[in-house]
Amino acid sequence: MEPAITKNFLRKLLGALWLRPESALWYAHMLSAAKEFLGQEIHQPALDFGCMDGVNTFILLGGEFDLSFDIFRDVQWDREAHKRSTLRDDYFDVVRQRTEEIFFLHRPNGCFEYGLDWKESHIQKASRLGIYRKIALCNPNQSLDGLDNSSFETIWAPNLYWVENLDSLLAELRRFLRPTGRLITIGPDQSQLQYVWFRYAGQADRQWLQDLDRGRYVNISRHARSLLEWEAVFRKAGLRVAKNSMFIPSLVGQVYDIGLRPMFPVFMNMYEKLSKLSREDLMDLKQHWIDTVYHFLAPLCDESWMDNMGMKRLWHIFELKGT
Repeated sequence: MEPAITKNFLRKLLGALWLRPESALWYAHMLSAAKEFLGQEIHQPALDFGCMDGVNTFILLGGEFDLSFDIFRDVQWDREAHKRSTLRDDYFDVVRQRTEEIFFLHRPNGCFEYGLDWKESHIQKASRLGIYRKIALCNPNQSLDGLDNSSFETIWAPNLYWVENLDSLLAELRRFLRPTGRLITIGPDQSQLQYVWFRYAGQADRQWLQDLDRGRYVNISRHARSLLEWEAVFRKAGLRVAKNSMFIPSLVGQVYDIGLRPMFPVFMNMYEKLSKLSREDLMDLKQHWIDTVYHFLAPLCDESWMDNMGMKRLWHIFELKGT
């Protein structure tokens, strides 16, 4: 992947995710890999499965938000939120009434025909961005009856590793693919589990590690597989791997595993208090924060020096076609 492309994604993502820079870095690598696989133009009709709040897709399509936009106006937190240790305690699973318009520096170059996600809050947020002709709620562990066979030429599905009933979901996505279509998705390699702090749970304070981990280890371990194991899973669903690559160098994975995440409730406390005092001062602080964080994270967008040091890559990206 080209470092310049990953850095460009990082800069755009930091504007929206500035208080979670470790997430911006991870997503920058993911979007860079996705861009390489999807190409300059996404073949239509296209489905974005697991679209979340639409921010990543908006940026993947070439969009850029104004500095005034971020994801932190829709957050539920309290002083003890850092001690809740599961993925069920989602800071962002809330939608607040907005009175202000969302401003864009650049609108995306395209759109998806359809967006699907399993959280109502995500659907409401994504619908604000104008990147889906249709968008709907779904249950990924049940049959997706609202869509016809052979509906899509492209399916971008970056969140399959969250799904419990993966085999049946892959079969459903296979059903949606046209004969010439392709499914682009990602998944963790087994080696990912060697680079998370929770692997020390047998030696260190388990509750402390749970507070740091917030359930990510259990989620990832459910679907962490070798390439051969992933190929077998896809084959069962009537899919074959037409193209495969690895992304997320181990150092990037380690930065992401903790990052500034434990301090998030404190950051939200500062963010909300400063927002009430002076929006202008908040924007000045935000720009200073972004510039500083980018200075330190941008070198982690260049995989070449990490490859030269023999660092493993921890995640797969696949282009899948029907067998």
